[in-house]
Amino acid sequence: MSDEEKKDLFESTVVTSIEKLGEIEADQKAYILFLAGPLQGKLFLLNPGQTVIGRSDDVDIPIQDNRISRRHFAINVHNGKAELLDLSSTNGTYVNGTRAEKKVLEDGDKIQISSSTILKFAYGDKGERMFHEEFYQMANFDAVTGANNKQAFIKRFQEEFSYAKRNKLPMSLIMFDIDFFKKVNDTYGHMAGDYILKRIAEKANDTVRGEDIMARYGGEEFAIILRGSAMPGAIKLAERIRESVASEIYEFEGNNIPVTISLGVATFEGDNYETQDELMAAADARLYHSKENGRNQVSAS
Repeated sequence: MSDEEKKDLFESTVVTSIEKLGEIEADQKAYILFLAGPLQGKLFLLNPGQTVIGRSDDVDIPIQDNRISRRHFAINVHNGKAELLDLSSTNGTYVNGTRAEKKVLEDGDKIQISSSTILKFAYGDKGERMFHEEFYQMANFDAVTGANNKQAFIKRFQEEFSYAKRNKLPMSLIMFDIDFFKKVNDTYGHMAGDYILKRIAEKANDTVRGEDIMARYGGEEFAIILRGSAMPGAIKLAERIRESVASEIYEFEGNNIPVTISLGVATFEGDNYETQDELMAAADARLYHSKENGRNQVSAS
């Protein structure tokens, strides 16, 4: 499906959702847009009164997500204001990364109720505009970390490799993932895992150069394209990222969670790799070499 077809599909979804939920005055409108999860791309207009959201079929907005409660949270719209109320959910409701039992929502607040389901709130007549702004975000960026998503990364990786090969320039690729990430999820919960993913992405993004391209490649794995960077510079940058992550204290709901990462580095220079897939495979192999040899280290080839 082309980008234009996807846009048309999302726009038709928006119209259907608004018509289904009813018509209210423009200055009283409140919207939620699902950024990730089973309802991704759905825009709902909230009526005055209470809207209940959860896994049950009898709530106002049912979501087929086994990680949320049957009646997870509600949004009460009254006198031009919207208030979120957690309905004693099992895993909690998070607004802008902080667990909330009850909170008056503000324009642009991000609500997360599982590792899969994330939505955004907007007031007034901004709902349609929010949809168009967020469509680009949904197509190109990961909802949890804010990094480029895999689809956007692959496109840029192909472009950057072709550019480097055509102009006989070096290009490096760093692949890294979080050590024992499954243990973090199992011990502290998936919301803690998402918090760690977001913080790691922030730490890495604060370390790379402005021209570098970072993405969440999948699960707990990340990739960074270093345009014009030879092996020595790439190794130094990877080591700075490793040290930055390892030196941080990650506190989530009163728990200090130790976190390290393992990294692999590969560099295209001359004609050592014929395709971008070969470069990717080399960086990935070095990543797993780091993991097999004790983790929390950088390996390069």
